[in-house]
Amino acid sequence: MQGRVLVTGGLGFIGSELSRRLLALGSTSHLTIVDNLSSTILDYSDLEGHAEIVIDDMRNIDETRHFDEIYHLASPVGSVGILQHSGKIAGDIIGLAEKAARLAEAGGSRLLYVSSSEVYGRDGSHDEAVAQMVPCRRGPRMEYALGKLTAEHLLLNRAAARDLDLRIVRPFNAIGEWQSAGLGFVVPRFFEAGLKGEPLTVYGDGQQRRSFCHVSDIAGGIISVQERGLANEVYNVGNRDNITTILQLADRIRSLCGRGSPVQFVDPTELFGPAYIEAFDKIPDVGKAADHTGWTPQLSLEDALDRIHHHYRSRRDVAAVV
Repeated sequence: MQGRVLVTGGLGFIGSELSRRLLALGSTSHLTIVDNLSSTILDYSDLEGHAEIVIDDMRNIDETRHFDEIYHLASPVGSVGILQHSGKIAGDIIGLAEKAARLAEAGGSRLLYVSSSEVYGRDGSHDEAVAQMVPCRRGPRMEYALGKLTAEHLLLNRAAARDLDLRIVRPFNAIGEWQSAGLGFVVPRFFEAGLKGEPLTVYGDGQQRRSFCHVSDIAGGIISVQERGLANEVYNVGNRDNITTILQLADRIRSLCGRGSPVQFVDPTELFGPAYIEAFDKIPDVGKAADHTGWTPQLSLEDALDRIHHHYRSRRDVAAVV
């Protein structure tokens, strides 16, 4: 039992999975979830009565409140979801990180910051020791990456200079049952189109490589780093065994849906404007997390897609199209 735990952004896609996992594991005597519902709005009725749920900006949390552990996930998200926040993304990310640091310092809390694999800024297989090289391109995605990287530096510098017990996680390509297509995430976009028999829109030539990791494994990795990771260290969390191109992913999901949906190649800037930037290839090296915490991801891409497919077929709001 870890006492009083705060999860910021705890009703979002990864945050809600993390909150449920903490409750299921008995990892908290009192769980407080703070979320302003600015991104994905999910059904959180199963959390009511089991956690203190505060619908508000986490920057409004009273800094005299004491928490033993803080998981800080509150952030703008999604390649499409962040477009409307251009010019504000980096400031919001850094301001939220500063607030989390103040809360942790005031209460003597162990702080886990959920950063992003976007901070690597280039194609390839990435471990935590490689240099971060965010491309010098203007756009919301680069602003997001720079905001996340700056927040990491801010927190690591505070931890070095002050009494801040810190760990940082960089998640890679989370997928799962309640992810939002509206924010631009590819797996729900493909499933929602495939189950309706509509074209699966593939950006560019579809040869972009991703290494998808089910959100249950991401949440497990976050908790493992918080509990057993070393202070002031950065950890990748993802599944390098689940590498696929986007075109291969489209073919797998078309096969699962069985509706004969065609693949349609599109230029995403024609859909979202010139500010849209496609992600680079991101493959995680998770050896450090495995060595330090014993955590390893469990779900293969096939199993993860099967679970998501079953979820869509069981949902009442999409039953009419399946």
